[in-house]
Amino acid sequence: MSRKLLEQKEWEYYLYEDNDTIELSVPIARPNPGFDVIHILDGPEKEKYLQTGITALENRIADMKVNFYDYKMNSWR
Repeated sequence: MSRKLLEQKEWEYYLYEDNDTIELSVPIARPNPGFDVIHILDGPEKEKYLQTGITALENRIADMKVNFYDYKMNSWR
């Protein structure tokens, strides 16, 4: 199975499903050159997201924007 976009809010977050995992990607412009901050949802996060939607991930998204060095980061370059 290939990676499938589940949900997005441009420049806020993107949610992808790949096989049985859900990946949350949050774009940040700083530090330069800009990065996508990546988090794979764990079991409880995935279940809560599937039950209640994006509101279940609001705290995670906020944390990813502030503590981005604690997550996997993919450079835009």
